Amino acid sequence: MYKRRAHVVFFAADDLLTEKALRSARALATDWIEARSYVPPLTDCDLFITLDAGGLSHLPRLPQGVRHKHWSLAPDAVDQDIEARVQGLIGGMRLLARLDGSPAPPH
Repeated sequence: MYKRRAHVVFFAADDLLTEKALRSARALATDWIEARSYVPPLTDCDLFITLDAGGLSHLPRLPQGVRHKHWSLAPDAVDQDIEARVQGLIGGMRLLARLDGSPAPPH
């Protein structure tokens, strides 16, 4: 099912929130996703995740095929809150992979 890791872009008005999300994704999910912060122009992206109200209000125009998810985190969100969201994202990917018997994508 997964031929490559999903390309996920995190975006928040609060740079610290973006850094926390990147740190969690890179620590927990490197088998499944390549995570980066938003830098225009948006290219090579499968999922664009806004993390706060400021990020959502400045949501760029997304290319066709790019999915958007909003996590609505508070500026003082602790690492455990963000880690739980990343774990949920990866859990969904693992579930889909299990349905067709495929492993994590190759690096």
